[in-house]
Amino acid sequence: MTTTLQFRDFSATDLPTLASAMGDTRVTQFYGLETAQTDARAIAKEQLAWYQELAKDGDGWWQAICISGQVVGGIGIYDLEEDGNSAELGYWLLPSHWGLGLMRSALPQWLPSAFARLQLHNCVAYVEPENQASIRLLTASGFTHEGLLRECSRRGSRYISLHRFSLLVHELKQA
Repeated sequence: MTTTLQFRDFSATDLPTLASAMGDTRVTQFYGLETAQTDARAIAKEQLAWYQELAKDGDGWWQAICISGQVVGGIGIYDLEEDGNSAELGYWLLPSHWGLGLMRSALPQWLPSAFARLQLHNCVAYVEPENQASIRLLTASGFTHEGLLRECSRRGSRYISLHRFSLLVHELKQA
């Protein structure tokens, strides 16, 4: 992958792209989006407010993944647990950029900044078993599979299982 990626904080000018992503069930299928909203633009506004609130409160940090100044995805850390200096990883890409290795390039470029900014010791990612692309991504990015949490979360009316992956701060250079 030779594409140069840039990262920047999300802004109100990104609402159309956020609406496109959050309104696409291919993107949100495994994103864990929890909202009462049904309109993509309203969901996008909600997401942007959440991204900005996390950064303001120091509880996380989301950034836009850009190519030539255009937003193609998002990557973030949230649910900061200060006791263990741990937080969760999340990410999404517009479907037109799937399969190009962009997230495989983005993770090692972005994670050191996130670890430093939030003084993390550990980053975790929870992935549904059906999301094989994310499982391959995390494994290739140096995350360790810690196990399967069986039917540990609800999505609508059904219970889902989640794989747990983690990356420790001293493993960043190896990844």
